[in-house]
Parts: sequence; C-alpha cells; structure tokens
Amino acid sequence: MSQPPRTGPARRSRVLASLAYAGPLSLGIVALLPRSPFLMRHALVALTLHLVRFAWGGLFLVLWRVPEPGAGVGRAARLAVDLAMLLLVGLPWPSGLTRDTALLLSLPLGATWVLGLAGALAAATGRTFDLDALLHADWPDDAPPPPVVPAAHVDERAQARALRERRLARIWQASLVARSEQRRRERMEQLKEQMDAVLIRLDYLNHLLSLGELSLNRFTAMHTELIRYLDALRRELAELQSRWADVPPATQWPVPPPALTELPPVRVLTLAVLDHGGVPIFTSGHFPLDESLVTGMVSAIDSLSEEMFGSRVLKTQLAEGQVVHFARGRYTVAFALFEDEPAPVQIGHLRDFLHAFEQANAAALTASPVDTSRLTPVPVPFAFLQPPPGDPLAPAAPARLPAAGAGGVPGGG
Repeated sequence: MSQPPRTGPARRSRVLASLAYAGPLSLGIVALLPRSPFLMRHALVALTLHLVRFAWGGLFLVLWRVPEPGAGVGRAARLAVDLAMLLLVGLPWPSGLTRDTALLLSLPLGATWVLGLAGALAAATGRTFDLDALLHADWPDDAPPPPVVPAAHVDERAQARALRERRLARIWQASLVARSEQRRRERMEQLKEQMDAVLIRLDYLNHLLSLGELSLNRFTAMHTELIRYLDALRRELAELQSRWADVPPATQWPVPPPALTELPPVRVLTLAVLDHGGVPIFTSGHFPLDESLVTGMVSAIDSLSEEMFGSRVLKTQLAEGQVVHFARGRYTVAFALFEDEPAPVQIGHLRDFLHAFEQANAAALTASPVDTSRLTPVPVPFAFLQPPPGDPLAPAAPARLPAAGAGGVPGGG
C-alpha cells in the first residue's frame, strides 16, 4: 500500500511553537493542551528547558546569596526577587548582580538559552525534536521495503515499438562497427602487400646497380622516392593497427611513385660518329645547330682537352643535367648526349656500337676522306628523346649518313 504524502505543520502552530521557548509561555501552552502534536512536543521541550534553567540558575543564586553578609530578611527578599525574575523572565534581577555573579550564572543561563534559540529556529522551520524516537529507536538490520507505487497505465504497443527501435539501432551500430573493421583489415592487408612490393623493388634496384644497368644518380632518386612511399605506408599501417583513426578515403592514400612500376632507360638526345679529323660521318638524334658545327665544336673541345691536360675527354656533364660520353675506336670517335647519367651498361653499348660500326665499315674508314656513301649503317642501341614542339632540338632528325665529302670543323691540335 502506498503511504499518504506528509504535510508540514500550519503556520499558526509554528509561530506558537517558536514563542513557547520565550520564558514561561511554554507552561501556558502545555496547560491549554493543544491538539497539534507538533505544538505540544515543542511546548514540552521548551518547558523542560525553562525548568532546567530555573533549577540550575536558582541553585547558583542560593549558593551565592546565603553566605552574603547582612540582615536575614533583606537577603531573603533579594533571593526571592531573583528567583521570581528567573522563573518569569528566565534572568535574575540585574541590579543585585556583580561581575563574579554574572560569570557564575553564564553557564546555566547561556546553555539553556542557546538550546532554546535552537528549538525556536527548528519550530519556525517546521522541524521537531522527537525524544521518544531518540530514546526508543528501532533500527532493524534489513532495509524497510520500499513503498509500492500503483502501476500506471502502460501502452504495451508503444513499449514494444520502442524496444524494437532500440534493437534495430543496436544492430545497425554493430553492422557499422563490423563493416569498419572489415575495411580496416582489408586496408591493412593491402598496405602489407604494397610494402612487400616496395621492398622487392628496392632489392631489384640494388641488383640493377650491382650489374651496372642503373646509374648511381637514378638509383638514388628512385630509392628516395620508394623510401618515402614506404614510410607513408608504415605510418598508415601503424595508425590502423592502433585504431587511432579509421580507414581514410582512397583520395588520401599515399600515391605510388613511378619508380615502383617503371624503370625508363636514360634516353639519348644526340649520337654522332666522327673521323679523326672531326668530320661527322654518322649522326642521329637532335641537334640545336647544324650537325656539322656541333660535331666540329665537340671535336675541338676534345682536342683542346688533350693539349691542355694531356688527356682526351671521356665524359662531361652540362649545367641542365645532360651528360656527354665519348667512345674511341681505331678510326673514329663516337659521342652521345644523354638526358641524365647513363647506366654503365649503356656506356658499354656506346663502345659496342662504335666497335660494330668500325667492323662493318673498316674498308671505307681507311680511305681519306671517308666516302659516306659506302658506309653500312648498324643498329643504334639507344632510345632517343623526342623534344616537345617549340624546343630548340625539335624537329626530330632520323639517323643519317652525311653526304660524301661533307665538311666539318676539324679538331684543333
């Protein structure tokens, strides 16, 4: 059964209960036997405090007045006045009090008046001092049963619908977590495969470098690109393994560098074969100037190096990164302008090309001047760079043999 709600005491009861702590008013309230238990209990507490004040203070007054010198009638009269004031007001007559007497009465009067003020404050706020509950408290070990609240009307359909929606929300959340976990695992496997591919590619580049099929400059550039890509893959894999972040969209994935799938050879811009007089007898590729002038200038630079340093030029590098390599045969000199540092194998291809060219045209090369119409072309082992339109090297020039007797700038020295 549900308990009825409690109601506080009326305002009139609270005011009378507060006034009961003012001196002997509690005696009059108790004599009237009020119906309010709240007022009656506070009046009894106030009456008890007043009687304790009177008895305690009266004892001190008697002990103080009896040894006082003087006539017995006057001493008794002053004691009667003090006791009457103590009973009616709660304080003795102040004219006959000395400093020592006031200090002596401060304990019984002060303690009871402080307790009276506390009781008046409790009465004004609707509180009470239940002495019977204090002295006869019955606190069982088991907690009392909670009050039974009457069941309200429950809409079973709405409750079932809410329960179904909560279950669907949990299922949807679980599916999202499972799908995210699946994407994370798939991306982790993909990252591991890409990392393995990068490591295999690095081993392959090291192998090409050891065989001389890849130049050190190109190896360094490609190795740097692959290491940066590998570091990006490792960072993303560490974040996915620690679940710091979800799988990023494909547009934010690390972009594989061209070095992972491509290994373009170093292409040639210019290839020429000169006789010992600096006359071009075979040219292929692209020349910014007339090929006779270019080959003559190259021959002059070669001869000038021999006169100044006592050694001919084998290799030189231009400011834009192109590299010129020379190959020397018995009858001729070949040079090739590469777009970058060529691989050692390509330098060997230049020597092999010159050797095959001299073997195929040994008879024609012994004559002076060389009759280019009698020369036999040999396959060129290089891929040529096609310059963009508007470049000084455009248009492309096919491999050709200069006409017989074509002049050139002879090498100095």
